Amino acid sequence: MTGVAALVIGILLLTFAGQYITMTVQNVQRTDIEPHAEFLVGDMEQRSYTLPADVTVFGTVRATQAPTNQSGDIRFLVFDDQNYQKWSTGAQANFVYSTDREGQFNYTFTSTANVLYHFVFDNRASVYKKYIVFSLAYDDTVTSQVPDPRTQYVAYAMIVLGALLLVVGLAMKPKPRWSD
Repeated sequence: MTGVAALVIGILLLTFAGQYITMTVQNVQRTDIEPHAEFLVGDMEQRSYTLPADVTVFGTVRATQAPTNQSGDIRFLVFDDQNYQKWSTGAQANFVYSTDREGQFNYTFTSTANVLYHFVFDNRASVYKKYIVFSLAYDDTVTSQVPDPRTQYVAYAMIVLGALLLVVGLAMKPKPRWSD
């Protein structure tokens, strides 16, 4: 009788428990916003993109001098929309990311809100125009509920144990009590 019970419990676990016993899984999902943009910067160039809140934003910038194609320097700034409006009028503003670099470099920052972000390429300190290659992407963590795979292992163990107990129980055929 114990073998039948273990066998039935194992089958029920295998067929029904997977729907109710779940685990939380986090997957990082990459979204390319601007995989490869090429443009020329005279004094200044600005690109705007709406980014979701609390994601890791990253990309690369490569700056070369337009006439010679040699490595060039560029001031790279990232603002949210509110601070960009202040900065563009000459007022004091906070940037999300800022660097003065030459050649190719990577950048990364975490977005603070689901707003429009302005990526500014400031070349006013240079005599030469700059040829820019720019990429932009972000990683978002997606949380989901999936069936717990450990439930299947327990169910298979119960089925095997139940089947073994059932076979042993049938093979041993106990004597009826009244036959003594």
